[in-house]
Amino acid sequence: MGNSSKGKEKVVFFHGFERDDVFKIIKAIKASVSNPGEIAFSTSTPTNMEWKIKDMVTEVMEDHAFFKEQEKKKKENK
Repeated sequence: MGNSSKGKEKVVFFHGFERDDVFKIIKAIKASVSNPGEIAFSTSTPTNMEWKIKDMVTEVMEDHAFFKEQEKKKKENK
């Protein structure tokens, strides 16, 4: 699962929230923890609502690792 150690994944999954509320909650969570970059956030979709939780966590963590790597490359190219 990406760069995370098994069992150490931090995922917040939102279901039923309005888009603006999701961003407010994410901002509050990030302001409340020591390393917000470790947390992957996701919202429900018609597709992932059919997944097992372990599969959803795996997918979200892989996406999170990918986007973190892209951000790192972007910063290196500045």
